[in-house]
Amino acid sequence: MSTVVDVQGELTVFTVHALKDRLLNALTPGSDLLIKLNDVTEVDGAGLQLLLATRHEARRQEIAMRLQAPPEALQAALALTGLSGEFDVVLPNAEEALA
Repeated sequence: MSTVVDVQGELTVFTVHALKDRLLNALTPGSDLLIKLNDVTEVDGAGLQLLLATRHEARRQEIAMRLQAPPEALQAALALTGLSGEFDVVLPNAEEALA
């Protein structure tokens, strides 16, 4: 079973504070976390930092975390920073195939 958080719009310094609580509160024992990124339009360092912090906390709690359909800008930022291999990435609608 997956807890799904749908992120839309910006994943930037202007939005991460509000999103942080949503992501951390979605970490529930016995359920993995799927972060849907299909509709993210912009990403900056603060967005990357939030994803890393969430991944760190998920690992600490032994909760699997996956990113669904990260946009090209996020994929490029992950590659540029050497973090591409740090996240499990799934295709759009992958959670439906798991049901």
